[in-house]
Amino acid sequence: MSVRVRAAKGSLWVGVGNVVGYAASFIRNMILARVLSKPDFGIAATFSVVLTLMEFTAKMGINQLVVQDKEGNEPGFIASAHLVQTCVAGISAMLIVAAAPILAQWFGISNHTRALMLLALVAVLRGLEHADVRRYERELRFAPATAVENIPQVIITLAAWPVAVWFGDFRAMLMLLLAKSALSCALSHLLAECPYRWAWHRERLSRILKFGWPLLATGFLIFGVMRGDQFLVAAFYTMSDLAAYAAAAALAFAPSFLFGSILSSILLPLLSRVQDDRALLRRRYAQTVALVTLVSAVISVGMIVGAEALMELAYGSKYTGSGIILAWLTAAVAFRNLRVAPAIAALARGDSQNQMISNCWRMVALAPMLVLAFRHEPIWVLACCGLLGEVFACWFSIVRLRRRDGVPAGITLGPAIWLLALVTAGGGLAWAGAHVSSMLGGLSLAAACALAAGIGTMALLPELRREAHAAWQGYRAKGWRGALAQLKGERAPARPSGAG
Repeated sequence: MSVRVRAAKGSLWVGVGNVVGYAASFIRNMILARVLSKPDFGIAATFSVVLTLMEFTAKMGINQLVVQDKEGNEPGFIASAHLVQTCVAGISAMLIVAAAPILAQWFGISNHTRALMLLALVAVLRGLEHADVRRYERELRFAPATAVENIPQVIITLAAWPVAVWFGDFRAMLMLLLAKSALSCALSHLLAECPYRWAWHRERLSRILKFGWPLLATGFLIFGVMRGDQFLVAAFYTMSDLAAYAAAAALAFAPSFLFGSILSSILLPLLSRVQDDRALLRRRYAQTVALVTLVSAVISVGMIVGAEALMELAYGSKYTGSGIILAWLTAAVAFRNLRVAPAIAALARGDSQNQMISNCWRMVALAPMLVLAFRHEPIWVLACCGLLGEVFACWFSIVRLRRRDGVPAGITLGPAIWLLALVTAGGGLAWAGAHVSSMLGGLSLAAACALAAGIGTMALLPELRREAHAAWQGYRAKGWRGALAQLKGERAPARPSGAG
């Protein structure tokens, strides 16, 4: 089998795995949100926040180093990686146990300190996973690692409803997290080829730590970007408030995650091929921005207008009134999606720092969030700060791309202004009372507005107009096959002579 075929099969495994894993996680949260009370779902959300902050094994990037390092195939290197992984997991576990009383008091759940302490077992189990399944990725064999991550996800999602009904409170989430970690650990050992062992090798250990510490620091940065607002809500508001915020955040990020991973995998190779041709790079970058803007416009406008109906559809009537949180979070995610374009273009030009530094600017939003949380303002106001942070981050990413790689800022600013106008219009419509209609009416209006946003974006951006015109010409020549041929960049078949 050729490398190209193996790479294509590997990409398919990774893509399907990402979709299945995130879909399972989202469905599980929907089930728990519907079965558990809001305070209990809020306590369950704190488990995810604490693990994201204090579980260090994944942040160290040891699995990635096994794939990247020249000795990654050596059993001795795998054994050294196991030693570091276990030690890091032990540190995580001790910190979770030590910090649990403080965090429990800070979150206002002092009577559930032991539940937070039990999260240390999740960290330990993750640290005991066998790294051999990651070694397979060096040979473009992604199925084992995908299985280790996603089979447990599917199993605990299937078990979520009975477990939630059985326990009836936040303990359901704790049991599911422990079960997922135990199943992943067991599967990693079952699918491994070499025996599990530890080894002390000074040079290898030093190399692993040197590789991992910057990624650990980046992991804390990502926590601030992705979970910092939820941490503040947990610290300054009730568990019911956190439940609504966490549920809205999961819904807001769901389309972004699914489409973002697909777009990134497609667009990066296309831009990388022309990284040394400035004119062609700009042209393809303009097409990238147009495509990202189209996807973001359709998703964002639809979710903002239908926010209240979507929250009720996903989580039930107990989350009525939380649509405003989803609307503001979706507005922020719209610009996060747009930032994908300059980030991918920068990466294609060898600039791996663009996204990292722009995320630092995203952290600016945490300062006003902290002030507002301390004053106990409505939690949807915190989501407004998230929008401010994403706009800052997007602007910096665009400016850095212009200064470092010579890509004109205007290519992105025009679509960004249009996206801002669409988000504002959608927000205005929602504020004017679109949310007061029935759930079916809200969803229908959201679909209509999303379609209108898509048509308007295609009409406004010349790159999309050209693609639409070419597809139409292909369709006139030979139906849908001709339209698809044009979209793939092929010459559409000529219309048969005499055709009307």
